[in-house]
Amino acid sequence: MYSCSFTAMLTKSSRQLYLQSILLVSSFIDIFNVLSFHRSSVYCKRTISEKGYNVSNWWSSLPTAEKQVQRLSNQREEAMEMFGPGPGVDLNVTLLPIVEFHQSNQACYADLGCITRFSFADPLLWPINLLPESRTKINTHFTLYTRENSNPQPLVHISADDPNGIAATTFKATRPTKFFIHGWRNTGYEELFFIFVQRFLVKGDYNIIRAHWGGGSRSIYFQSHANTRLVGLEIALLVNTMVEKLGVQATDVHLIGHSLGAHTAGYAGENIRNLGQITGLDPAGPYFHGLPSFARLDHTDANFVDVVHTNAGSLESSGHLDFRPNGGKHQPGCQPTDLQAIWNDPTAIVSDASTCDHMRSVRFYSESLIPTDCSTVGYECSNYESFNNGLCTSCGLDNNKCATFGLEATSFPTRSRKNVNIYFKTGGDFPYCRYQYLIKLSLGKTRNAKPTISGELRLSVNGHTGILPNIQMPKSDYEHGKDYRFLAAEPKNVGPVNTVNLRWFPVLTNLFDPTCFLGFCDQRMYVKSVTISLLNSYPDANKIANTFENCPVFGPAAIGPLFNTELSVSNNCSLTFPSLVSILIPGPWIVYKK
Repeated sequence: MYSCSFTAMLTKSSRQLYLQSILLVSSFIDIFNVLSFHRSSVYCKRTISEKGYNVSNWWSSLPTAEKQVQRLSNQREEAMEMFGPGPGVDLNVTLLPIVEFHQSNQACYADLGCITRFSFADPLLWPINLLPESRTKINTHFTLYTRENSNPQPLVHISADDPNGIAATTFKATRPTKFFIHGWRNTGYEELFFIFVQRFLVKGDYNIIRAHWGGGSRSIYFQSHANTRLVGLEIALLVNTMVEKLGVQATDVHLIGHSLGAHTAGYAGENIRNLGQITGLDPAGPYFHGLPSFARLDHTDANFVDVVHTNAGSLESSGHLDFRPNGGKHQPGCQPTDLQAIWNDPTAIVSDASTCDHMRSVRFYSESLIPTDCSTVGYECSNYESFNNGLCTSCGLDNNKCATFGLEATSFPTRSRKNVNIYFKTGGDFPYCRYQYLIKLSLGKTRNAKPTISGELRLSVNGHTGILPNIQMPKSDYEHGKDYRFLAAEPKNVGPVNTVNLRWFPVLTNLFDPTCFLGFCDQRMYVKSVTISLLNSYPDANKIANTFENCPVFGPAAIGPLFNTELSVSNNCSLTFPSLVSILIPGPWIVYKK
């Protein structure tokens, strides 16, 4: 008993010491060292320009401060994984005076109302509680883009102070209005965001408004974090003015925010009655994690909230739908994060992957606007491993277990569900959209089939419009008489499937296997069928129409290491007869029990 109590005390003390150490480093770096910014390169793998645009690496030089804050955020989340989440923010505890940098606890604005300092505090989740900087310093302003004036020169600025001026532009209250809100260290004028706007205008007839708050986003992270509350009120003021003065329907307004901009959209949504939609693109994580819903983006901020998680932001589910491409943590094509190096060097900056992963949310959503045959459909699942193993590939009876990624996410049939985690796979470079194929392998169980075999299976899929060559299944143990499911993400759609060619590479795991004869073992795989389903189909009825079962002439087919075996959709899957390979090459003289 004494030993257990001592161990528990030691674990608790270690946790407290670790978290206090992180706070000490965080405060030192973020408050003092962050005042001097440096430039450093960020690598993001791309092979071709996006839709003909010469996309410059505007994000290729970001201040060290951003990486430092992200590194500390990653350490905090890693600490919570190691030691448990611990208690949430205590709403009854107030901040210590030493971290209150303003004498006033409230800032009021003539046409916006008041912003009051949050009353809760937590030494780890919320160490510094600031009020926003001045409106003049933040300089929130808005630029308008429409199909009639998609690239205005000079820019068309609009303001809530001048509704008649808005009416005099190409703005039309009768069409949907989309806002884009940038994140930390950006201004909204970057080329990637301009491409975003242009793709929207190709997609549909919208009013596109970019919200710029570079005067407040380029401050120290803690201060920019606080500035989002004021920017949210500025956006709400403009939307409410459009509703009251110009006849805009709030349900036709869609706020799209990246990083800090996602939470800014949430603050705006709290002050817009009946707001249509908010899309959060990898919402910022530092000092939003674990906070109550009113202090971060939440599903209650609009009629419909969808969120895209790609790693560098908050991993908490916060929308009606939470899309998690490639698991939502690490994106293909981005340089992998060296967590060990971060742990070994407390002063190290976060690896390049954080920014690359963080920006993929914008790139994925932007690409989804391009007219193409590749439409991404994600599926609800408890975790990415289960999804990757093909265990979550049904939309359900009411089609509420899957969703189309992008603007079409609003077709999700219910608003009563929240925090629905949706997974899908992408490629590592542009174009990112991939055709997701579910491969179901059904193994037969005959008298001469070894119960369990080990190895790697490769297959090629032949369709009406192309071939998917050499798809490699993971090395695994296969038990005859069972079914196995795999998920493959491929760059092209081969159309209706005609045939599937299989090649089996067995691995001998036990030289003293008693079922072997004179060193020769029967490692053949007996295959009943291979079913290919295209998962980029919504609803489920369309997926069923794109499902093709391929069988041998007589089944099950015995696949040896020296043979390619073809299965076809034209064969009758109900016919059973020993295959030619099984007759000509009988293998060891062993009969296994059925």
